[in-house]
Amino acid sequence: MAVARDPADSAPVGRRQRRVDRASWAPTVGPGMVLGLLGTAGVVVSMFLSWRNGSVHPSDIPFAFLFDSTTTAQDPSLLLALIPLAVLLGVGSLMPRASGARIIGSLGTIAVVALFAVQLHYVADRFNAGSVWDSLDTGWYVAAIAGLVGLVSGFMPSGWTRRRWSESEEVVDEDQRAMYGDDRRR
Repeated sequence: MAVARDPADSAPVGRRQRRVDRASWAPTVGPGMVLGLLGTAGVVVSMFLSWRNGSVHPSDIPFAFLFDSTTTAQDPSLLLALIPLAVLLGVGSLMPRASGARIIGSLGTIAVVALFAVQLHYVADRFNAGSVWDSLDTGWYVAAIAGLVGLVSGFMPSGWTRRRWSESEEVVDEDQRAMYGDDRRR
């Protein structure tokens, strides 16, 4: 006696291999990251140190002084430029593929340092106060070195590596079953 078979049970099932490529970023410590964080720390530390003889801190220097040595403005202070530049350097150090942020942050810091020295030179010339190098204090030097370190870090690998892997899986094509009258998907 022969047993009748359901044609859907013996219908061919389409099987195929599917390959899925995946990628992610993995943090590792690299020279760009280390130097970027050192530059960030230097800019932050320079905000608390004196930039000019007589204990003149960046919070005492008006932002307008960078462009006009005869300004009488008091607010906002030089911190208006230094805080965002430090944040930009820090973010550029910690994010993958953000060396451009490190370069922009460090170039901005170097610009602030250079503009301050130029304006201080104009003031020293106006009052016959001697050399500008005699007027600069520790905070200015720390900011200048931090800007240079940050600039070098922008041209070095940050340390983020991209991991790639592939996964293979077998896919059963259910559409082919429907072609042969398999109504079990109801």
